[in-house]
Amino acid sequence: MTSPQYLYHGSPYRFETLVPQQARGAKDTESLFALYAAEKPEWVIPFALPIRWYPDNPQGRRDFSCEISGENVKTKLIYGSVDPNGTGYVYKVKADAFRRVDSWQWVTESPCVPVEITEIKVRDYLHTIEFSEEARRITETLYGSF
Repeated sequence: MTSPQYLYHGSPYRFETLVPQQARGAKDTESLFALYAAEKPEWVIPFALPIRWYPDNPQGRRDFSCEISGENVKTKLIYGSVDPNGTGYVYKVKADAFRRVDSWQWVTESPCVPVEITEIKVRDYLHTIEFSEEARRITETLYGSF
């Protein structure tokens, strides 16, 4: 299998340089101090969505997961909120400094400058978000019905 030329990283924040951070996932490969990326831009949409802690302070909490099935990605928002009018960013990066850690994730411990930044609108991806009852209540309390 050949390595891709480009990978994609999703973030609710806009940066000129992407810097590795400590991840907090369920498995060791999801909890590295690294910058994570995937081979398809669709696969990083859940990480580009501006999912906020509730309450939005240091004592707040958020919980979400993503399910990838072929080209389709579903975000399951378990706790927290997402602004239906919010934006996020998908970064296209050169793959040469990355290594594969599982079936879809790649990591690097080095900062990288994106070759392209695409702004996404949450409203365009609302159909891909499955809200728990609690997350829907929180989101509607903060942003109204959508």
